Amino acid sequence: MKNILRTLLALYIVLPLMAVAQNNYMNDPMVRIAMATYDALLAENPQDYATLYLRGKDYYRYGDYNKALEDLNEAIRLYPRQETSDLSQAYTIRGLIYQMQGNTTLALADFNEALQLDPTSRYSLISRADLLVEMGDFTHAKEDYQMLIRRDARCQEAYLGLAIIAYKENNIGIYRENMQKAQDSNPTNVDFYLTRGAIYEEMGEWRLAADDYVSAMIYGDNRRAVATLNSLSTIAYQPTIEALSAAIENTDEKGFYYFVRGAIHMNNHHYTASIQDWNTIVEQKYLHYHTVFYNRGYCYMRLGQFEYALEDISKAIRMKGDEMSYFLERSQIYRVLGQYDKANEDIAVASTFDMDNAEVLLQRAYLATEQRDYQSALNLYNEAIMYNADNTLLYLLRGDIYNLLGNTEAAQQNYEMMLNVPDEALGFESLHGFAMARLGRNIEAEVWIEQVMERIKGIPSGEDYYKAACIYALTGNNTQAYKYLEQALKAGYGDYFNYYFEYDSPISVAPLRNEPDFRTLIQSYNNVF
Repeated sequence: MKNILRTLLALYIVLPLMAVAQNNYMNDPMVRIAMATYDALLAENPQDYATLYLRGKDYYRYGDYNKALEDLNEAIRLYPRQETSDLSQAYTIRGLIYQMQGNTTLALADFNEALQLDPTSRYSLISRADLLVEMGDFTHAKEDYQMLIRRDARCQEAYLGLAIIAYKENNIGIYRENMQKAQDSNPTNVDFYLTRGAIYEEMGEWRLAADDYVSAMIYGDNRRAVATLNSLSTIAYQPTIEALSAAIENTDEKGFYYFVRGAIHMNNHHYTASIQDWNTIVEQKYLHYHTVFYNRGYCYMRLGQFEYALEDISKAIRMKGDEMSYFLERSQIYRVLGQYDKANEDIAVASTFDMDNAEVLLQRAYLATEQRDYQSALNLYNEAIMYNADNTLLYLLRGDIYNLLGNTEAAQQNYEMMLNVPDEALGFESLHGFAMARLGRNIEAEVWIEQVMERIKGIPSGEDYYKAACIYALTGNNTQAYKYLEQALKAGYGDYFNYYFEYDSPISVAPLRNEPDFRTLIQSYNNVF
């Protein structure tokens, strides 16, 4: 029995060891098989240190660090000291978890112990050197990197580490020399390009960072590369688009890069440019995915072209009828068009997938509000808060519903509840400024938004400027509202729906819409749409 179980595990543990935050990892049937196998082995022998180590290593891979620590602690306690190789790796993985948790003292102790057990471990030595860089101990980090190079003259991690130290010490010549050596030692290594791209980001070299992230895609890591590119685009949109455009020109696999570029256009509210990429994909028959039609439909919706949006999203639903978000999006369009029965039908279908989902409850509440059934909307917000108690938007919306019901005291209590939650990050997510404005604390709301804008990394995005305009529209400071609104338009924020049709969200420019100056300003930037 035990040999059969270990054979099953051997088939599974061919995947590379890497820490990946994946909260839904148990949805993977192969993972469930592996975990069931571990459980069976440990049921036979709870002191099976090798299985505890392997399960802890897997928990680490999937980002479940608390469970990983439990298993690794027990494995390290039980491991015979003569089994130095695996025990050394157990210490190293535990050290990496401690490092990610910010406990550098425990991490360093584990890396030191790992190297005492196995001084030849490349993995442990790299981990210790990288930690020493993080701790600012460049002298000892350099010693570890040099030891790695003496063992392997093509150790890319060592050259990369030495380059990072040189950059932090402002020695640009040595930085470039070691970075070139790192690239030459393994020019197809995805991790190198992702790491160098992050360094370029820190230096403000946006296009070079984007080029490296694109290189990571080319060499095979689409998931991490696309995520980093998308993140970069929020602070450096144009350089990101330029890097993707260059990739499209120089590859035969154009469909994938058009898809990524179209998604990044869309995520940055450049909907017309996004539609052009989806059109190219469809016309050239690069890809025939339901997401292509959904994304194009979403862009049409944000541009206020609702008939085209309905056509594309309905096609996506015919191709893939089990996507809850598709039904919710179409429901919203029907609602804007006043087709409430159809909107309700789509919400009903969406609720069959997950009736307690916050977005399902929100759309039901929005529809009830639009039909002036405020009590039903209130009940839905209460239900949503039961399942999503940390979602500040829900309290803002519930406060607004209480105002519509004439219960100003309950409304104010909801806004105050929001402000009682510390805004440690001082970002838009807390929505504190919007609660302050509703409480009549306009000066505080304006101070809040200016502080948020000051803390934005890099250049504020069009969406950042738009949200600032929304705050000033609420406080009645139209001069500042129009100033930020124009900056949003200049930055290419092309969300026609938000400008003219957004009534559901408490974050909107609705107080300005009836003013001639508002329409004149929007029309003067028609090229954005």
